[in-house]
Amino acid sequence: MTGAMVYGALATKVKAMYGKRLRFADFEKMAAMGSEADVLAYLRQQPGWHQAAARIQPAAGGYVGRVELERALREQLYLDYTSLCHFVPRQDREMMSAPVLLSERDALLFTLRRLKAGKYALPMPPIPQTVMLGKVDYRALEKCTDYDGLLAAAKGSVYHNVLAHLRARQPGALPDYTIAESLLRSVYFSHMHRLVHKHYKGQVKTLLLRALGEQVDLLNILHILRLKTYFPDTRMDDYLTMLFPFNYRLRPEFTRSLCAAPDADGVFALLRQSAYAGSFENVAVSEVEDYYRRAMYAFNVRQLMGGPPCIYTPMAYLTLRDLELEVLINVIESVKYQVPYRTELARMIGA
Repeated sequence: MTGAMVYGALATKVKAMYGKRLRFADFEKMAAMGSEADVLAYLRQQPGWHQAAARIQPAAGGYVGRVELERALREQLYLDYTSLCHFVPRQDREMMSAPVLLSERDALLFTLRRLKAGKYALPMPPIPQTVMLGKVDYRALEKCTDYDGLLAAAKGSVYHNVLAHLRARQPGALPDYTIAESLLRSVYFSHMHRLVHKHYKGQVKTLLLRALGEQVDLLNILHILRLKTYFPDTRMDDYLTMLFPFNYRLRPEFTRSLCAAPDADGVFALLRQSAYAGSFENVAVSEVEDYYRRAMYAFNVRQLMGGPPCIYTPMAYLTLRDLELEVLINVIESVKYQVPYRTELARMIGA
């Protein structure tokens, strides 16, 4: 059966949902509002967010907490995810588990930060609905008081083995957070790579590997530039520990050359000789993260609107939806705290 026959209904559903996204004019209106309550009232009228906004009841005097609002908005992404899962063919269910794995990873890393902070830790955030669909025992994670408890909560998940490997020999000791974060991120990408090679072939396999590979390449470049700028004394061995052990268009030898560059300018000079030469021309370190978002947006909107229907169609939509949420949260923060409103990012996402 062709992709159009198998994934036609799924692609139609995705494009209908994407059509309900917020536009640049919507972001502009909300950024000019006087309170979160005004933003909430506006979102109740928007088809892509009205379900989340309808769940929030302002307190006396119309007060709406940013945390409560953001929590409800994130739940909207869960509703989108579960809605799309009903249309996903059985053979693609494992690949469609990516958002669940990401939620599990974030919950495990938050718990490690909480354990390291001790009595100064922030309270555990509300249970992400996507975590409840996975293997991590979130209730146990929420209550754990040591690393053994975290490890027990992760049993059965794709992250358990690497967490067990990180367990310190000294009683009560916790592993280095930076190393743990890097390894858990690598576990996620390794798992997704295995799924691609196990279940897919032809053009779909090529597309999925490109989606994962370019993301890894760009994240590795971003990590190297950050280290060169903010931690210039980082040793070569530490670079290799913190980077993802994968490559797509960047060869391992070239990645090592980037790590060995004397500073960020040296990294940029080498990048001009790479497959990403046009991507980093006249880009400052402070702008690289925004470039990463722009690259993810351009790739995924192209696949969603013009690519052949396949399992990546809903995955592209969820990536774009997450970027939309990021802009929306920035708008809410600009209203509540008067932080800068990122107009250019909003213009791109709201195109």
